[in-house]
Amino acid sequence: RALFADLLRLAAPALAAELDFARAEELPTAYAESGRDGIAQRFGDMAWRIPRRRDGGSDPAACLVAVAEFQATVNRRMAQRMRDYGRMARERLAAHGDGPAALLPLVLHNGSERWTAPGAATGLAPWSTPAQRALAPFQGWDYVLLSLERLLSDGGLARLPLANRAAATLRLQAERTPSALLARLRREWERFPSAADAETRRVLHLWTGALLADMGGVESAPPALPALAEWEGLEGSKGGTEMATVSQARLGQWFERVRAEHVAEGIERERTRSLARAHARGLARLRRQAAIRFGAQTAERLSELLGTAIAEQMESLEDKVSEWMVECEHGEELLSRVSALVGNGDAEH
Repeated sequence: RALFADLLRLAAPALAAELDFARAEELPTAYAESGRDGIAQRFGDMAWRIPRRRDGGSDPAACLVAVAEFQATVNRRMAQRMRDYGRMARERLAAHGDGPAALLPLVLHNGSERWTAPGAATGLAPWSTPAQRALAPFQGWDYVLLSLERLLSDGGLARLPLANRAAATLRLQAERTPSALLARLRREWERFPSAADAETRRVLHLWTGALLADMGGVESAPPALPALAEWEGLEGSKGGTEMATVSQARLGQWFERVRAEHVAEGIERERTRSLARAHARGLARLRRQAAIRFGAQTAERLSELLGTAIAEQMESLEDKVSEWMVECEHGEELLSRVSALVGNGDAEH
């Protein structure tokens, strides 16, 4: 609830100031819809019904229904999708006898590519009368967009409020290295120190662990984040500093291990490629020599025999087979010797 409230404070601050988040109610996001092929089920990400503050006004919209979708990639059909979710959410409320509600379709985009889908508003106009404030800002757009990519590109991330849970998750995602991410987690934790913020700290810790996992290599394990209990068990700035120091040391050890593994893997890959190239060149030379000496058919059969030889054998094989081409009177004799040599797997025989 607190995280979603802070998300609305980022996306629509004027609207959020008029809402009573203490009475907010999370709505189901599984919808059943009838179509040509029968009943289909659709699933949204998140929806909340949030009453307006009691001010004695005559606003026809007594509450706000906020429908939120979280996107890592650009969806060109986002406008229609948000219209559908908004319509189904309103229909569900009406079926339960709820009064009129203003609708806020919200898309949170945390991908790296620029959001180019149509129908997005990135800001809301000032409000005047209560009725206009409730309804007018949402009429010209299919959804309100909060995009991490745009915040990063125009420096907007630095302008976000500090003690805001949603902003904290965005700042964590903006970090690009494990050490910077860990330092960011410590700074964000310091903004939510009270016992009432324990859930916020847990969410930030989980989010950091997920981001660290994404930083792991294809063939290497991701760096491990210290358990939540380790962080919670250290009180005060000194404890936090010690925990960060220990964690950074762990990450440093992980980097050293991964770097050594990657260097070794790179050396082995280059060695394998070099042997493969030498094998191909040697095989091509021997095939040309055999074609000249004994004809194309012998050359083809020689190529098949030597193609099964391991790459490390090719240098010694090439020298020996070149000598045999001079010594042998006919192609069958050459092929017999090569077959015996390759079959024994002993290039020094």
